[in-house]
Amino acid sequence: MGAVTVALRAQRPLGGVARCVVADITFSGTYAAGGDTYTPSQFGLTSVLAMVPQGVTGSATTGYVALPDIANNKIRLLAGSAAGSALAETAVANQASTVARMLVVGDHPYV
Repeated sequence: MGAVTVALRAQRPLGGVARCVVADITFSGTYAAGGDTYTPSQFGLTSVLAMVPQGVTGSATTGYVALPDIANNKIRLLAGSAAGSALAETAVANQASTVARMLVVGDHPYV
């Protein structure tokens, strides 16, 4: 299992008491079942309350749905195998060119 790389694009885009960032998250070349790991500090936060995917690009012809697992500090990549089928986690290990843009919210003083 690998770990993601994070590039912050904007800080506090929504205002308010919680901290939030817009980040580009690059997945690892060793992606495994269960997803890649992250730490709140990669987003400049001490806790992550929510991650809202804005889009995921694997290549010019491949896209995924990012599914955050907040409790376990992981992000999974889901894809469809055929039209009309349910999404399933990808089995492609090398995701080094896959980038997800996420709105990440955390450090709320009342949670």
